[in-house]
Amino acid sequence: MSARRFQGTVLAGLLCLVCARTALADGGRLRFREPAGPFVVTLFTTPDPLTTGRADFSVAVERAGEPGLVQDAQVELILTRENGPGGTLVLHASHAAATSRWLQAVNFSLPQAGLWRVAVRVRQGAETGDCSGEVQVRGARAQPWIWDVLPVPLAGLFLLVHQNRKRKYRRERRRQAAV
Repeated sequence: MSARRFQGTVLAGLLCLVCARTALADGGRLRFREPAGPFVVTLFTTPDPLTTGRADFSVAVERAGEPGLVQDAQVELILTRENGPGGTLVLHASHAAATSRWLQAVNFSLPQAGLWRVAVRVRQGAETGDCSGEVQVRGARAQPWIWDVLPVPLAGLFLLVHQNRKRKYRRERRRQAAV
């Protein structure tokens, strides 16, 4: 492998690593999967790790022992801070707030750091189910500005190197065709 080709490969790899830091998945991190009456509830959260400020809690509801997800269930999340004051948050999940049509989600602001108990209440017709779990919320940490700015010049550098190599390749092909 030539030195230039190696440099291009390393540059492309670094660019992928830097940009992957900001990539977001559909449902977030799996927090728990618990039985809730006739249902099975799966809770996903973003960001990871959870910090004070904006958060997304997404819920998938299944019927125990049946394939597929339940689409018409009503989902309510009740968050209670375990240690100290913080109050209780009662939130209603919806398909409109979700990034996937299979999930129901709620987007809200986590007011304080600490351990939070998340109770999920599911209702479909006359059937209901409850389950709960815990999530740890960290205090908000300022993100270094460099992570917001760095992908732009790296992408420009990648494009510059790519176009330069493309021109050299075409010149070489023309020179070989002329011989």
